[in-house]
Order: sequence, then C-alpha cells, then structure tokens
Amino acid sequence: MAFLNGIRILDLSRLLPGPYCTMLLADLGAEVIKIESPIVGDYVRTISPEFGGEAIFAAVNRGKKSVAINYRNPRGRELFLRLAQKADVVIETFRPGAVRRWKIDYDAVRAVNPRIVYCSLSGYGQSGPYVNRAGHDLNYIAIGGLLALHGAAGGPPLPPGVPMADLAGGMLAALAILAALVGRERSGQGAYLDVSMLDAAVSWMAPMTGALAGLGQNPRGRMPLSGKLACYNVYETADGKFISLAALEPHFWTGFCAAVERDDLARRQFDPEAVPQVAAIFRQRTRQEWLERFRVVDVCVEPVNALDEMLLDPQVRHRGLVKETRQFASPFRFAAQNDASPAPTLGQHTRQTLTQAGIGEEEIQELEVARVIKVT
Repeated sequence: MAFLNGIRILDLSRLLPGPYCTMLLADLGAEVIKIESPIVGDYVRTISPEFGGEAIFAAVNRGKKSVAINYRNPRGRELFLRLAQKADVVIETFRPGAVRRWKIDYDAVRAVNPRIVYCSLSGYGQSGPYVNRAGHDLNYIAIGGLLALHGAAGGPPLPPGVPMADLAGGMLAALAILAALVGRERSGQGAYLDVSMLDAAVSWMAPMTGALAGLGQNPRGRMPLSGKLACYNVYETADGKFISLAALEPHFWTGFCAAVERDDLARRQFDPEAVPQVAAIFRQRTRQEWLERFRVVDVCVEPVNALDEMLLDPQVRHRGLVKETRQFASPFRFAAQNDASPAPTLGQHTRQTLTQAGIGEEEIQELEVARVIKVT
C-alpha cells in the first residue's frame, strides 16, 4: 500500500539532501516532480562519472518526474506557480533568500495555494549568525560536534564515509513534511518548515552527551562505542579484512570468550586494556574462518562488508534492498513501490505535466523555443 498516493510534491532541490528526502516520499507513494533548470538541471547530472555523478543521481531520484522550467524567468515563474496551485508540498534547498528574490518563496506560493506545505532545507537554517554562509556536509558535522568524534584516539578527526548531516537532514525534512501533512488534514492550514542539516547533526549528538561526560575535550576513539571497549570494537583478521564485535550484554561477551577459548577475559568486558588482547586473537584466523566459528554462536559478530560485499550480503538481498541491476530499492517494507521507475532524464515529463496543467501544445512549443522550458 502506498500511503501518500494523491500527494503531489514540487521538488526544487538539487544534489543530495533534498532529493534523498523526496525519494523517500516517492517510495511512500507521493508524486514527486523535480523542477529543474532547462540547461543544467540538477547539478549531480554534471558531476564526472569518476566521482559517481550519474550513479548518485540515479540512487536518489528513482520514481520521480522531471519538468524543466527556468523558474527565474518571469514566464517560467508563472508556470511554476501554476503547478503549485495543485501541489501539496514544495521543497527547496537554495541559500536563504534566493527563492524570495525569484518570487517563488513561501509567501508567493501560499498566495495561490493557502494549503501548501513549504519546506526550506538548508545548511544552517533560515536565521542566525551563519544564515548566509556556504557549507557542505563536512562543515555541518564539524560545527555540530560529530566530526570531532570520528577517528582513532590520538589521531586527527576523519571525515566519515557517508555524508551524515546531508542524509539526516533529508530524513528530518521528510519527517517534518509528513507531520505537516497530517496537521493540515486536521486544521486545513498549510505550513512553512525551516529545516537545517546543522539541526540534524546536533540532534544526533544528544544521545552522546552522557557518554562524553568526564572524557574531556578530546574523546575521539575513547568513547564506549567508538573504540574504547574490547567487547565493542572492530578487529583485523589474518587476511587483512575486518570483523565487528558488539558483545555489549554480559551473556554475549561470555559466549564470545568461550568460543575463542579465553575464559580469562570474561571479567574484562569493559577493560580498555583488553583491546590489544582481543585484537591478537582475531589476527590468528581469516575473517571467513572466524565467521564459520561464530555461525552457531550468538555473540554479535559480523563481517565489515565492503560495498561489493554488502551488495551480495544474503540479508540485504533477502530484504530486497538491492536489485539485480545493483540499483538500490526502497527501504520501506510496508509501503514500498517495488516497481518504481528509474531516475528521469532532464525534462522527461515537462510536456506531460504542463499539458495536465492546461498548457496547450502551441504555448509549450513557444516556451521551448524561448528556452523557458526543456522538453524531451
């Protein structure tokens, strides 16, 4: 069942956070229309294949439509506002103030559609001393405190392997949009949502405050769940691969100690000085040998999968998270649209969408010649 059937979203966002947000909403059944500039479109389309541009675009834009409109042009703005009359949600990720200059901001859209839910997803939010600063994920997690926690004890902070603030911000925006849609059903009123990636990063820090207590200004690699404990760590195996051990509960730890024939470690579960001893144990066998040993032992031991290994992991495959084409699928099991269309080409749905909005073919051709729109 697709819970958001009948919900139309105009998506002005580009790159990662906004498109990830609207992809999740598309997975839940919403009609997501990417409003892209006719010449370039979403910037990700232009990123070199060396840096995964095409793959990134495909990964976060499945199930959407693309309408190419120059919304900075007066006629293009009129077209956008005409589409907004029949929309439920607008989301944008521009620098604060940009949509106001282009006259497609919340006030402009609300004037033609009072029930609109309008979400502005930005780096630092729509107010405050950083409102005009440029930024990217690394900046947001740096200010938010997350970056300082990544890396080994005594070493420098290391950028994480995924853009955490971008993805968390996208999820936070999706949650806010869903809440606003529910609220609109009760009140009949639309809403303006100010969501930032910094907000998301700081929110993730909240559960860490207790663990940080007493660790001083440089807790990197010394927090209970980031390298301090022998029972909760990552270890290298004899073949240069890695394995994760997450035996936090006492019965998991004692089971681990019994499986490796080291009952002498049973009382040292939370002893940081036991980490080197456990590391030495894991270096005695290959990763596969350890996995075979622990297959019938309930001790929270799993491989550290590289990307190719993750794509072939039996549980990942069973959950349908990756298709045979190596494309990712919806993470929702209760409302997934397993037959979602692939990411659209630039302007693929321009003619169809404008026609549905009452724009005649003659005007569409005129707008295309004037480069106000792109039709493919």
